[in-house]
Amino acid sequence: MNVTSLLLQHLFPDWSITPDREGIWRATGRILISASDLDGLVSMLHVADPEAFERAILLLQEPRGTASFREDGRQPRRTY
Repeated sequence: MNVTSLLLQHLFPDWSITPDREGIWRATGRILISASDLDGLVSMLHVADPEAFERAILLLQEPRGTASFREDGRQPRRTY
């Protein structure tokens, strides 16, 4: 499994998202979606499951008021 597939599975946990041998991306959830490229698949996921798409956007956004980089240009350490 590649990084893109792992990220998509994290962002859309109710969908099974995989590329096939020919490079066609497929998402299986309430319906089957397929697209010849990843951008097309994500666009169709937005139409098919707008709530999941909005949740994915929220997961990718940084909390307001946090800086992406320190003054020295390095990323801050995150505490988990």
